[in-house]
Amino acid sequence: MPILGQLIARHARDFTERGAITAPAVLAGIGIAVHHTMPWSDPASAFRTDDLGRLLDDIRWERDAKYWDGVAAKAGTSGRLNFSGGVKDSGGRVAEAILYPATEAGRKIRGL
Repeated sequence: MPILGQLIARHARDFTERGAITAPAVLAGIGIAVHHTMPWSDPASAFRTDDLGRLLDDIRWERDAKYWDGVAAKAGTSGRLNFSGGVKDSGGRVAEAILYPATEAGRKIRGL
């Protein structure tokens, strides 16, 4: 719980502004990433809470297709972003984008 409390406090503005961080698939992806900071996680993939904070800090949390289309949401024909896809599939894509910043999705959600 302390890790989640720190995460919420650190990104309070993004939560209150209903940024992409509030979408169910994004929350699922964050949950997967947080799992790697837990004492029970596999030592081969574990990392510190500070490392997770740095991974999350450079993500663009605006609900904008240029960051989230194809990762956690889909852009409709009108250009409007829809986050209502499958949490199971999208959550895994979000987690990979969070954990692996050098991937295409990792660069995308960071605006690179």
